Amino acid sequence: MIKINVKKELGIAKSFEVMESNKNIRATWELQKMLAKLSIDQSQADSNNPEAFEGLIDNMLDVQEKVINYIVNILKLTDAQADKIQEMEFGETMNFAVRISSELLHIEATEATAEDTGLEV
Repeated sequence: MIKINVKKELGIAKSFEVMESNKNIRATWELQKMLAKLSIDQSQADSNNPEAFEGLIDNMLDVQEKVINYIVNILKLTDAQADKIQEMEFGETMNFAVRISSELLHIEATEATAEDTGLEV
């Protein structure tokens, strides 16, 4: 069991206890896979192809919904707490989900450098 501090995101001082169950770890790996796919899709997006671009937007909408559901389900939030997630900025929500998944997988999340991504010139 791990404890996740949500004071910054939800304003709740009490940490949430999250089981490192197969169900939660599977949901975490599915989130990681989905985010990796989105990153690949975004890097290959062609704004000159309207159908492909529309598909990317559909994928982003799906990711947004699944990221919110991941947070709500992993933390077992009440409806009132889940409403706070809906009011967060998208980037904050993504960072929150990544932090939760990193803590569940015992991975230290760090910002990738240009060298790490292969984008260094």
